[in-house]
Amino acid sequence: MRDRKKRQPITSGLFSGCTASSCEEKKLTEYDEIYGKVNFLAGYTDHDFHGDMLKLTESSWVNITKSPKGNNEIVMIQGSNINGTCLKNTQSMNIEGNTITSSILNMTSESHVLPSCDGCLVLMINSTTKNVKILIQLFKLSASNTQEEISARSLYFLGRGSAMAESDMELFKKQASCLGFSGEPNFLHKPEKSANSSEVSLL
Repeated sequence: MRDRKKRQPITSGLFSGCTASSCEEKKLTEYDEIYGKVNFLAGYTDHDFHGDMLKLTESSWVNITKSPKGNNEIVMIQGSNINGTCLKNTQSMNIEGNTITSSILNMTSESHVLPSCDGCLVLMINSTTKNVKILIQLFKLSASNTQEEISARSLYFLGRGSAMAESDMELFKKQASCLGFSGEPNFLHKPEKSANSSEVSLL
């Protein structure tokens, strides 16, 4: 695998063709806005390792609910079909304002909610993954030139349906451009793909 791509700086020039508000964090007045089950429909990333993972992803969904522990914690159940391996995991996540933080296995992440359509969820994610060889073994990936620790920026679009409306894709690509991503998304969901019922639990 190739080394990580150089990040593009986020400057005012990147906001050409889109409103600044579309790239700013969404003000969550009620966390109910992010609760429910959504499908992973499109995604960008700036790291080749994550890009290779997205190429192997056939489908993924998440279900976010309230936690019995209080307002600053939410529970996320995720199911994914990656390179023929179906996985399911449950994790608790902390939420403060528009920022969601989580830690599972060897990955920590900080996600920021961006504006999107009703019933949709757009997340700008900063993540750090350690001991990457665990994932390499799990998903049968090539181990060449892989660092032991990688950091990445990713932009994900999740929605309640199985496909994105053209207008939603247009806005998502503008948001991606604002944030330094270019070209087509690394991942686009194919409606005929779905996580199968035979799953391996990570936790």
